Amino acid sequence: MKENKKLKFAFLIIAMISISLLLAMIPTTYNFIETCRGVMTSYMHEDKKLIEDDFYKSKAFDEALIRPLLYWTSTSVIDENDKGDYEKDYLENKKESAKKQLSYIKNMKYIAINKDSNEVYSNTEYKTIEDFKKNIKGECDVELSSNNDVITYNKQIKDKIFKKENANRELRDVLIYNLKDFDVCISINKNFENYGYYDKVLLIKNDFDREVLYFKTIIISSIISLILFIVSAVIYKIMKCEVLDRNSFYLKLYKIIPLEIYIIASLFLLCSLIGFMETGYYGYYDILECLVYIFIGIFGLFVIYYILRKELKSFDKPIEILKTSLIVRVLILGKKTLKDTNKVTKSVPLAKRIIILAALSVGVGTIGWFIGFLFGSTLLLFLFGPILSLTIVVLYVYYLIKKLAYLSYIMEGTERIKGGDIHYKLDIIDDDNFSNLAENINNIGEGLDKAIYNQLKSERLKSELITNVSHDLKTPLTSIINYIELIKKEEDIKPEHIKDYVNVLDSKSKRLKVLIEDLFEASKASSGNLELNMEKIDITQLLRQAIGEMEEKLSNSNLDLKLRVPEEKTYIMADGKKLYRVLENLLSNISKYSLDNTRVYIDIIEENDKVKLTMKNISSYELNFDPEEIMERFKRADESRNTEGSGLGLAIARDLVNAQGGRFEIDIDGDLFKSVVEFNLID
Repeated sequence: MKENKKLKFAFLIIAMISISLLLAMIPTTYNFIETCRGVMTSYMHEDKKLIEDDFYKSKAFDEALIRPLLYWTSTSVIDENDKGDYEKDYLENKKESAKKQLSYIKNMKYIAINKDSNEVYSNTEYKTIEDFKKNIKGECDVELSSNNDVITYNKQIKDKIFKKENANRELRDVLIYNLKDFDVCISINKNFENYGYYDKVLLIKNDFDREVLYFKTIIISSIISLILFIVSAVIYKIMKCEVLDRNSFYLKLYKIIPLEIYIIASLFLLCSLIGFMETGYYGYYDILECLVYIFIGIFGLFVIYYILRKELKSFDKPIEILKTSLIVRVLILGKKTLKDTNKVTKSVPLAKRIIILAALSVGVGTIGWFIGFLFGSTLLLFLFGPILSLTIVVLYVYYLIKKLAYLSYIMEGTERIKGGDIHYKLDIIDDDNFSNLAENINNIGEGLDKAIYNQLKSERLKSELITNVSHDLKTPLTSIINYIELIKKEEDIKPEHIKDYVNVLDSKSKRLKVLIEDLFEASKASSGNLELNMEKIDITQLLRQAIGEMEEKLSNSNLDLKLRVPEEKTYIMADGKKLYRVLENLLSNISKYSLDNTRVYIDIIEENDKVKLTMKNISSYELNFDPEEIMERFKRADESRNTEGSGLGLAIARDLVNAQGGRFEIDIDGDLFKSVVEFNLID
């Protein structure tokens, strides 16, 4: 019998899964057809199919691929005479953009000719349509020609030729310029190769293959799901045993779950189903994701329906299912509690003084009635006690409200202190636990204020000490450097090895001078004692200037610089000299610590009204330190201590960027060292 129950339960699950999958595929497939019609046969072919196996005969080829290719190829040979209402610079930008897009596409050969200006653009060596067609043969060859503003479209798939004498309705809207006479030939390679994400031919072909595969899979899956549902449902009905009878342990367990949970779960699943059914699909993986979610929603509804149906059958009356409701359970429990409370209060007068306020009111009311009885006034007998009781209640409530208001005042004060107003003081009212709490919070604020003051004082004293020492060292060091220069000018220095000593002194003294200047600059930057000349700056131009100045150092390190910046100017508010020092420090670090013969990536990206300057390089040393730690003054990696440097470059860069209202951060991933400078973008 148990084996039969398990078998019937298995068929029940199979039936639920198969029908849920079948129902989930219906809205998913419908929405997919509405948004992704690339698998249908294109307007160029008469033998229409719902699912077109041949990519070159599909809508994906003629609409998703040929239309942008026609736009790019025709725009690549646009002439100034064709500009119409467009500005010359705008036209040139569009022309360069079209050529850039075509450069990404490697799975095709093409040639475009402006018949008015005879301008030719091609990725082959051929300069005429005839030479191109004679020497280039692909799996699919397309010829698009415009004569007197009429576009003809010829397509050859292997040995079959398809023609459309007037394709203006399908293609004219692609040409947004006044180019009326041109020839374009496109030859698609026989074998596709993966040249990257930007190859439009490969991208459209892969999407088409996935969509065709999805349609075929959905048809086969639907048939299999329908067959499985029919077979499993019939077998489930034939089997006489009950999976969940009235005394089943699992049914009793399900009854513990409140009815509201089932209702809320059902509403949630229904809302989710409606949301996913109305969602537009933009790719193959969106379809799979929505299919899974819709399947889970439908399957969940079937499970809830089955459980509730079994619960209804287990009760003598269907209305008894309300007993599983949480609200009904709370009402029943409350009723029972009141009954028990009444029983206790009846057996023990004012039992344990549970309700102090009620007991006080009853006591005062009793006294009032007694006083009224002594004075012999019937009106006072019935009114004095209740009025006095009400007065006590009002006073007690007033006391509670007053204390709660003071507690709210204390909480607001702590929020202000938490927000940074550490000088804020709470008023001390009365002498109770709340007033003690307020006094302790005031003491905490004073302690925090004192700690911050001491920390700031310590930092200020350190900065002043560094500044004074740096300033005091400058004068004697300048004298040493000047005397060394005088010695070097002496022609007759003997013995000869003295010259070597002088050169060493010259090198070390100049390095010490740079170190002192860095120390002085770091001290000013960290203390905020800087004079900033904030102005509108093109960060791209400033970066190019800094790279030009550092070009020799970068070349000596055999570094391949990869620069990616916006074509248009990128403006920020900053101090040009200070920002140049930041760029100089970062580029200097790259030249010193990058692994030879590696690439350095420098990007400027505009993102959400922000400008991000990112520099990435591969370190020649193991990056065994924390990013925050390396930005501290005098901090250097262990392996880099044998190179020249003060360990102040990154600290200076960070402080200068922060002083100008920017953000500076460092990220380390293995041997990849990445620095990011961020400023607000301005017009």
